[in-house]
Amino acid sequence: MKKIFKLICFIIIIISLSGCYDYKEINEYAIVSAISIDKSEKKDKKYTIGIQIMNAKKDEESENSSIAFYKNDGNTVYEALQKMIIDLPKQLYLGHNEVVIISEELLKEQSALDYLDYFMRDSEVEKDSLIIIAKEDKALNVLKVITPLETIPSRNLKETIKVADDYKGTFSTITLDEFISKLSNDGEDSVLPSVKITGKIKDGEKVNNISKSDPDTKLKLSNMGYFKNHKLKGYLTNEEEEGYKILSNIANGTYINVKCDDDNYATIRIKKSKSKETLLFKNKKPYVKIKTKISGRLIEYNCKANFLKDKKKVKELEEKANRKIIKLTNKALDKLYNENNSDALSYGKKYYSRKYKKIKILNIKKKDVSKNISFSVKPNVKIERIGLTIKSIKEANNNE
Repeated sequence: MKKIFKLICFIIIIISLSGCYDYKEINEYAIVSAISIDKSEKKDKKYTIGIQIMNAKKDEESENSSIAFYKNDGNTVYEALQKMIIDLPKQLYLGHNEVVIISEELLKEQSALDYLDYFMRDSEVEKDSLIIIAKEDKALNVLKVITPLETIPSRNLKETIKVADDYKGTFSTITLDEFISKLSNDGEDSVLPSVKITGKIKDGEKVNNISKSDPDTKLKLSNMGYFKNHKLKGYLTNEEEEGYKILSNIANGTYINVKCDDDNYATIRIKKSKSKETLLFKNKKPYVKIKTKISGRLIEYNCKANFLKDKKKVKELEEKANRKIIKLTNKALDKLYNENNSDALSYGKKYYSRKYKKIKILNIKKKDVSKNISFSVKPNVKIERIGLTIKSIKEANNNE
């Protein structure tokens, strides 16, 4: 019995010591930090795939770029990546990839599900990579632009989007797995952030582009793109983006400007937003009632007012903010549902799953559910903080 026990212990120890049996040195890999996908210009190939590789150099004071760029064509993403290995002395590693950039042209012509399958099947590919549209340009050109604040352009792009999402509130970060999951749900649509190149791409590829205080070529965040039937349909305006984020409960950080007199504005920043929807039927068609509770902070006020003496001013601002939010959300809903029948907010999907029996009784086809939806939005804004002063500086100055 003791021999059997010792044997079992020995086997357990051997197994535990082999925990790194598939371990490889990091120096054996070419670490991919960004991937671009474009429509190929070659007749016998479908895609042009570009990769941005972090260039680990021994000489840290070198003036060369800290990234290297490679591209190749293939009928699948994997085929193009394998062709690149011929030109590389190291094996590609996609476990640290930060962004996937897809050209506007390709997204408009073909479903993204046709060429993103590889990213979900390969266990080494980073599923939390951000996915972005290259607006009005090739995706591979976006990878080539050397940026000033981050030595690795992909990281600069990722952090810029995250900051815009966290602090400006008019951008949504979408990961690769989130985007694929949305498109994989039948009838559901999605949105994606986009980026534009300002300036000449040839100037942006040069290292001295980052040596200037105002670089000749930059990457600039642009509007959110929305999808219909897995394809890019168009872009939301700034106001429509704000409305979309409020309806999606991701509006934290979004700011709203409202007029506080004939010529001046007050700025309210949303601290917390929560929408509650009720799925109903009106005239035998889907009808959504949306109630949104919003708490905000008064960031700037350029009109004459003394909040201590006249508390009604705060209430007036809240009412004006309510009207502004109704305007913003209606613009988003009109663009997505009334004009383009895009179910980017998943209301069509929700009706089909929660109100299936009623949909069948009314003989509404699944593809037409989102087309027939009407909406009613009722916001409730509460300004919880007005800052350190109870007066505007204009009011204080006039009282001197």
